[in-house]
Amino acid sequence: RRIPRRQGDDTCAATDDCSLHYTISVELESGETLEARNVVLAAPPRLVSKHVEFDPPLSNDKQRAMDRSQTWMAGVTKVALMYNEPRFWPLSVSNGGLRPAPNRPAFQFYDGSPEDDSGVSAITFFTLAGLSSAASNDDKMLAKHCAEQLASHLSSYGQTYVPDALVDKLKAFDQYYVKRWPLEKYISEDDNPQGINPHPEPVPALARSEWDGQLLFAGTECDLRSPGVMEGAVGAAMRVFEEPSEP
Repeated sequence: RRIPRRQGDDTCAATDDCSLHYTISVELESGETLEARNVVLAAPPRLVSKHVEFDPPLSNDKQRAMDRSQTWMAGVTKVALMYNEPRFWPLSVSNGGLRPAPNRPAFQFYDGSPEDDSGVSAITFFTLAGLSSAASNDDKMLAKHCAEQLASHLSSYGQTYVPDALVDKLKAFDQYYVKRWPLEKYISEDDNPQGINPHPEPVPALARSEWDGQLLFAGTECDLRSPGVMEGAVGAAMRVFEEPSEP
């Protein structure tokens, strides 16, 4: 809620400025109430629209944009396979798209190896984890399915480009890391998505502040250059940091 403050309240007494001020009161589910001059919302706009009530209401343009927005990462589970040796696959097959199917959960892969000669290499997958028969807590099996899917995909290049020995080597990863974004309550409301949301486009209404600049929006979907990705999260945060607000 946005609350006006006038002469006689703590703000006026502390500053000797008795003109009209506004404070934002945030009421939490726990019953606790916080007050602040500015509030920054960094959660996906779609979740903010569903779970946060605003008084006074947001502008019509803002509310419509939030209702229509989609969170690109909400359906994605990321899987990274690590190898305890420098990259051993050719750069020509380091990035690409994959055709997902049962127990073939990945739809994209890319080289995640460090640029320096650190003695390790990595491949990262974007997956729809529900296509894997692995249980929701069986990260190792999900990683195994990704490795097998990539090996099968690269085999289609023929021995000229990807020798069988290299393909088999891809299956023998040393470590694996899995991040299941659908299980993050501040990212997704569907813990078993059957599809991936389209990559968002810049939406000016999502970036605009409300309540005379006191209510700001810094989720990656609110960025006007790279919405939906890490660069968008950084860009939105920098915009909010620099954006002026009313006193």
